[in-house]
Amino acid sequence: MANPLDKMAFLGFLAGIWVGFGGIAATSVAGGIPAEIRAQWPVLPKLGLAFFFPFALHFIILFGGELFTGNTMILTIGLWNRAIPFKRALLNLVIVYTANFLGCLVMSYIFSYQTDLFREEPYLSYVREIAYSKTRAHPWWVIFLKAIPANTLVCMAVMLGFAARDGAGKIMALWFPVVMFVLPGFEHAIANMFFVSNGLFHGADSSVGWMFYNQSAAILGNAVGGALVMATSEHAMNHWATVLPWEKGHAAGTMAAHDVESSRKANEFRPTSEKQQMKELIHVRSRSRSMTRTTSPVQLRDPRALP
Repeated sequence: MANPLDKMAFLGFLAGIWVGFGGIAATSVAGGIPAEIRAQWPVLPKLGLAFFFPFALHFIILFGGELFTGNTMILTIGLWNRAIPFKRALLNLVIVYTANFLGCLVMSYIFSYQTDLFREEPYLSYVREIAYSKTRAHPWWVIFLKAIPANTLVCMAVMLGFAARDGAGKIMALWFPVVMFVLPGFEHAIANMFFVSNGLFHGADSSVGWMFYNQSAAILGNAVGGALVMATSEHAMNHWATVLPWEKGHAAGTMAAHDVESSRKANEFRPTSEKQQMKELIHVRSRSRSMTRTTSPVQLRDPRALP
């Protein structure tokens, strides 16, 4: 049955909470490095962020949540496979994005700012630096370009998480791509919701207007990474139609399991009536195949096993 919109909003809010937990943990490590050491060894705070922020995605995938950036890939795969209508996908993205934002604001204001976690140095200067660097340090087009690989890697993590079959495998699969996007400082819209709002609450030299300046570029770049780079290329791999005459008839798919799993995930947003029609069709086909079988189970037994 399709998830109702209020449930999607709840799951989006929950994902924002998990992102906030990951952001608080990562800031607690990276921001604890003295400012003079951060200036001499800028890789150290990056490592602190990169090692601990991925736990946010672990919580979302293993426990539950809807992340806007991941949905840009999943829903695009559903659109390519004609599993969901475009309006439903667009509505989902709007609702989940808004809910992600609310969850991040709750974490940054109530559980970061109000608890005085980062009111003292060296934390205070660090959270201010992050907010400033993400909003005012780069032109719009640079933020846009940095957002494309960010969500490409996050969606790759989601794909690898689908491929893993146990909890330990999922944790490892999800961790490495997120580390790869955090280390260079790529721009992820939902992560920026927490880090920028957290800096603003702590008096960063920026503003709400600059925050949405960053969001406008990061959203579009993340959408390109998730919908175009990941979803469209994954669909092309599984539905490739060669233009080379001598290559006609060769198999196309390389990631069929991922395509099926992503389509199943996207199918949660299909209206119930359409899903019911699909179930009835599958039932009819399954029943017709069972009626055409001519070999009985007894004939398949090993004769030596009979009394």
